[in-house]
Amino acid sequence: MSKTKCPKCGSLTIRSGATKCPSCRAWVSSPKLAGSRVQFGALGLVLLAAGLGGFGMLAGGAAVLASQGRLGGKRPPVTIPPPALAASSAALPPAASASAASSASAAPAADTPPPAPEAPAAFAVATTLRLDAPPIDVAVADDEAMLFVLCEDGTLRAHALDSGAEKARARLPGKGTGLRRLPGGRLAVLGVSTGLPVVNTASWLSGAAPAAHSKKIDVKGALDVAASGDPAVVIVASAQGSRVVRLAGPELAADGEIFFPTPIRGIAPLSSSAGDRLLVLLDGRAPTEPGSVIVLDPATKPFGGARAAWTSLLEPRASAVPPAASSERALLFDRATAKVLGFSVGTEPRLAPAGPQPIAAFPWPGDRAVVIGAAGEATLVSLEHREVLATVALGGVPSSAALSPEGRTILVALGGGPRGKGATTVVLGGEPLRIVSTLQTGEGSHVVSVAPTGRLALVAATSARVVTVLRRP
Repeated sequence: MSKTKCPKCGSLTIRSGATKCPSCRAWVSSPKLAGSRVQFGALGLVLLAAGLGGFGMLAGGAAVLASQGRLGGKRPPVTIPPPALAASSAALPPAASASAASSASAAPAADTPPPAPEAPAAFAVATTLRLDAPPIDVAVADDEAMLFVLCEDGTLRAHALDSGAEKARARLPGKGTGLRRLPGGRLAVLGVSTGLPVVNTASWLSGAAPAAHSKKIDVKGALDVAASGDPAVVIVASAQGSRVVRLAGPELAADGEIFFPTPIRGIAPLSSSAGDRLLVLLDGRAPTEPGSVIVLDPATKPFGGARAAWTSLLEPRASAVPPAASSERALLFDRATAKVLGFSVGTEPRLAPAGPQPIAAFPWPGDRAVVIGAAGEATLVSLEHREVLATVALGGVPSSAALSPEGRTILVALGGGPRGKGATTVVLGGEPLRIVSTLQTGEGSHVVSVAPTGRLALVAATSARVVTVLRRP
C-alpha cells in the first residue's frame, strides 16, 4: 500500500486515505462529523441548522452543546414540591381547602430581589439589672415602662425599665418555664404543673389582691400559648395529654379542646386574608415516622371541627415571630432533616435546606429565611430557589434568638455549649447579612425578648443572674 509524506513532520508513514499522521498525530484532513463525539439528536440538528453561517454557525454549535448539558454550565436545581394538605374526615374551611388542593402544578412566585444594602440601627447595652435568683424568661410591658422577670425560685417580678427598681413580686403556684404576652396587658406562665397562671399586670402593679389580678386556668403543663382574632381567643397547648384548649371571653373560660395521638411540640399563629389560622406541630408516632402540621380555624365552632393535616417534616418546629414580620406566611423548620418550610394558606409549601442543627428560623426580606443552627452558624436561605445563599459564623453556641418587629434584625444569645457559660449576644442584620454588633450580656445568656416597638430588647443570663436591657435609636 502506498504511503505519502506528512506535511507537518515529513514522515513517510501516512497511508492513502488516512486523516491523521501516526507519527506526530497531526490532522492531515478535517475529521468527519460522524466521527465527532457530540451526538446530534433532532433538537440538536434544528438548533445547529438555525446557527449556520459565520458566527451563526458557532452559535448553533454552542446551542447544541448547551442542549446536551456539555458546556459545563450549572443546571437549575430540580425541586420536588411537598405533598398537598390532606384533609381530615371533617369538612375543611375554604382557605384550608385551598391549601389542601395545592399541588406541584401551582405557578411559581416571581423572582423577588433582595433589599438594597443598608446599615441597620445597632442595639447597645443600656443597663444591667442584677437579681438574687436566676432568671428563666423576660418580657416587656405594652407601654415599655416595665419589664417582667420569671425566676427559678417560682416568682414573677416587675421592674421599672428606667431605674431597674423592683415594683412588685408575686409567688406562683409552681415553677414556670416561660412567659407569653397576651392581649389586655396579661401574662401567661408556661410549664406550671398545677395549671396555667394568667396575671393581669395592670391590676397587679396597682396593688390589687392576688385573687383580683391572678387566675389559674385548668390546663396543666402548658407548653405554648397563642392569641388570635378580635376579640381575641387564646389557644393553649399542653404537653399533658397532647391537648389543645381554646379560651374565650374576658374570663378566659374554656369552650373547646382537641386531643392528639402524638406529642405536641408547639403552636404557631398564621395570618390569612380568609381569616386567622392556627398551626399545631406534632411529632411522629415513632422517631422514624413523620410528624404533622395541623391547620385549623381557631374561631370555628365546634373547636377543631374543620382542619387539615400536612405531613412531610419529621420534627416540625416554629419560632415566635412578631405579627408585623410574619405577613401571611408561617416559617417552620425541621430539626431532624435540617430543612426550612415556608407555609401559607392556599399556596404550595416551599421546602429549602436550613443548615445543620436548626434551633430557630425567621422570615427575611426578599422571600428568604435566616436559620440559626446549634453549631454556631446563621444560614441565609432562598425559599424561592430552595438553596443556601450565605452563612455567618456567630462566634459561639446559640441558646435562643428573637426577631425584631420590622423583620430586619435578629438577636442571638450565645449562652449554649457544654457548660452553658456563654456571655455574649450578637445582633444580625444588614445586606449582606452580617453581625452588626456583639454585646456583653452576662454568663449563661439564654433568653432574648424584643419589645413590640423594636426599640428595646432584654437578655436573661442564668449564671450571672442578670437581665441586660438593650436599646437602639
